[in-house]
Amino acid sequence: MQEKRLLPPSWFVDIRLKFRHLQLLQALSRHNTLQSAAESLGLAQPAASRLLGDLEDVIGIPLFQREGRRLVINAYGSVLTRHANNLLDELDRTRDEFNALLSGGAGTVSIGAIDGPVVDLLTTAVLNIQRDNPDISLEIRTGSSVGLFHDLINGYIDIMIGRAPEDARSMACHYTPIGEEPMVIAARQEHPLFRKTAPVRLEDMAPFPWVLQRKGGKSRSKLESIFQDRNLSLPKDIIGSDSLLMTLAYLEKTDALTILSAAVANQQAKYRQVQIVSSDVNIAISSYGILMLKSRNQSRPTMKVLDELKKTLRPVQNTGRLAGRPARS
Repeated sequence: MQEKRLLPPSWFVDIRLKFRHLQLLQALSRHNTLQSAAESLGLAQPAASRLLGDLEDVIGIPLFQREGRRLVINAYGSVLTRHANNLLDELDRTRDEFNALLSGGAGTVSIGAIDGPVVDLLTTAVLNIQRDNPDISLEIRTGSSVGLFHDLINGYIDIMIGRAPEDARSMACHYTPIGEEPMVIAARQEHPLFRKTAPVRLEDMAPFPWVLQRKGGKSRSKLESIFQDRNLSLPKDIIGSDSLLMTLAYLEKTDALTILSAAVANQQAKYRQVQIVSSDVNIAISSYGILMLKSRNQSRPTMKVLDELKKTLRPVQNTGRLAGRPARS
């Protein structure tokens, strides 16, 4: 039995993978026969047959089973075809976005934000941007400040709303301070702690499991320092998660506790997802703001979005609170 060759890291260069190969795979995924696929590409069937044979030769394994005039895709062909479709779709999106930028004003802007501002004021900013700049497409992702800063540095997002790292890396960014994000402890509404007289003591919360940010997160580090300051052992059962959905689902099924931004906790409390624990713990963490890389030439759409964010998320003078500008109708 012939041994199958593994594809090396630079396989697409080594095997001389061509754009036409990708187009043929996409056409074959949409048509039942090689003849129909060839016609859709403006090729004669013999030319398409040679192109497919060339692709299978350089890959080193058949991608289709021949059943008369029909080509039945196998597992290897399915993998290659799926990614070929994704690559071609991405190239189409690249063309559309590039042309939109050339025409001026249009484009896609990616924003990464910690959960609190997303729930509260970022929604207002997005509504204003959509009304005033309908040609700008927005992509919103949420996460921890640590993860979002990684995304910003690596070019996955254009604008970050979160906390700047407390080291030299922050020097690579323009930073506009916004305000403080109040944090609270929360649990499911039927949690045993709610049978106790408020405020609930940290000692009473210590035996329960916790769902917290991964190690190094601001709120988790703050809670750990509070336990240490009170000479209490850290909870033995801690799950690290930066996913809000995972956290809420886990709280619903267990007696676990978590730390949420007050904006998120109040929103989820409306839907009876959680209840805020009135406790003797004050989780005050550093303020957050808007970050952008100094080294990146920002597009016109990005600067328009930044301007709207600064207007909507403007801080109130001499306070840590935010003055949200209402969405324009």
